[in-house]
Amino acid sequence: MDRQTADTKRTSDPLSFSNVKATDMTIYLDGRPARITMYEGVYVLNPTNVAMVPDDAPDQRFSLYVPENADRHSPVVFLVKNWGWIMNAYQMRFMIRPGGAYRSDDPSDLIGRLMADGCVLLTYGCRSRGDRPAPDGRRISHMPATVTDTKALVRYLRYNRDLLPAGDPERIVITGTSGGGALSALIGASGNNAEFFPYLCEIGAAGIDTDGDRYCSTVRDDVFAVIAYCPINDLRQSDAAYEYTYGQVRRRLAAEGLPPVNPETGLTFQDPFTSRYTPEGMLEASDALSRQYAEYVDCLHLRDEKGAPITGENLREKMRELLNAGFRKAAGDIGPGKMKEDLTGSAVYSGVRTADRYNAGSPDWVDPFSADGDGVPFLADAEALQQYLYFVARNETLKVACAFSNIGLDEKGRAFVSGFNEDSLFGTEDQPYCPFEFWSWDHDAVKGNGVGLDDTGLTFRQYLETGEGRHLLFQLGTASPIRYLLREDGTASDICPHWYVRHGLRDRDTGFALQTVLYHALRSCDAVTHLDFAFTWLQPHCGDYDVPEAYAWLDSVLQEEEHTAD
Repeated sequence: MDRQTADTKRTSDPLSFSNVKATDMTIYLDGRPARITMYEGVYVLNPTNVAMVPDDAPDQRFSLYVPENADRHSPVVFLVKNWGWIMNAYQMRFMIRPGGAYRSDDPSDLIGRLMADGCVLLTYGCRSRGDRPAPDGRRISHMPATVTDTKALVRYLRYNRDLLPAGDPERIVITGTSGGGALSALIGASGNNAEFFPYLCEIGAAGIDTDGDRYCSTVRDDVFAVIAYCPINDLRQSDAAYEYTYGQVRRRLAAEGLPPVNPETGLTFQDPFTSRYTPEGMLEASDALSRQYAEYVDCLHLRDEKGAPITGENLREKMRELLNAGFRKAAGDIGPGKMKEDLTGSAVYSGVRTADRYNAGSPDWVDPFSADGDGVPFLADAEALQQYLYFVARNETLKVACAFSNIGLDEKGRAFVSGFNEDSLFGTEDQPYCPFEFWSWDHDAVKGNGVGLDDTGLTFRQYLETGEGRHLLFQLGTASPIRYLLREDGTASDICPHWYVRHGLRDRDTGFALQTVLYHALRSCDAVTHLDFAFTWLQPHCGDYDVPEAYAWLDSVLQEEEHTAD
């Protein structure tokens, strides 16, 4: 195909890459001009315009950035901007700026590294939480819309493999942070899963059709590799995992009179917002949710590296082992001396100031660490683990219990603490949001919203036995990579073979327990051939801070695959 005519040439196939618009641009890479071509198009037959950011064009569009040094063997790095499951509007996608300056040697400059390596970069818009309703009032952006649209774009690339100017659709690498990390993990775990076929067919994704009452798929949506940072994975259990991790610390903070909510928000439990969710109710919710997560872990039947069962009783020990592995890695990377310096509160690590509120210089500091013969710090026992979690919580205030599902717990109907509550990912097309675990459902306090015990007269357990409740269970299932990795409910997927997962050792936004379960689910999955998992020294809730390490890992995986193929 002649690239110069790509923006005007049209074919009879609306999903052909021949229909895209091409724009040349120049950036500055390591101080020198470099040419990039950006290709823009729509990746489904039936796009909708319900984006969070109003626009005069469909949201289901993509931008493909091709550097001049890319070829048909280059990996395609699929950049997911899905923070809090809300940032997927096309206008809010990550863009390369014409005339922008990038560095290939900057440890946090992903664009500079990818362009220098000749990788193809893909960004996009899709339906997600926070979208406006459709013109007829329906909420069509609830789960599994975000996952479905992302799969549709993977299919679009494969469908157009012979028309792409560069990039190998068999080398798709999906990467994101927080909700983007969770979405990346979901795409990696649920490749070609038939549960999504009806939804893919509805939006007109490439390679999907019906044959009578059956769906036929002629194009794949599995990916080659996942690079995920602090993934908010397994949303169905996210509240429970948070309390399993921080519940004991929450009680200690309450006993010390420290506010359980950031005072900057103006919302503290000195002014309870419902009679059923007082400071005492917070601890009651925490205890109940923590017990639920322990029961959930028991049902997963995970085993550790030695074949011993992982249970709700010993998961904290497994979490401590992984945290200690992160400390050992940090000691190898920067040395025990630098780690000790970082804990003083005056140091800056990878551009992030560490431990400003509570650190080794604080009057009430209790050091959680022991040291081995080489001076490498480690958490010696369960008490040390709790002291370390206290350190994390003292430096960034814990979220409320029901950290991810709490919209209806505010008597005025607004999202408590922030607008970033994942309840709005779920529900029927008539519901703006739906609580997705038992505490937030049973204690919903917003009258007339059609959900919760107060409106339906049904407990959460009873609701799940209704048609709408079963639909919520399905939605929650499509938001959990664990379910696909462990083949729960007989779920069959083509699971991504290569995984790189990082979670900061000062990240209080999700629980370490959630990541510990993800690690063991990945480790036990036969389809996963490369797994590089680490808790990263004192990083908060963020990503792309270790670009050289992450993409050196990708290079090694690609080289090994090429060697195996030869």
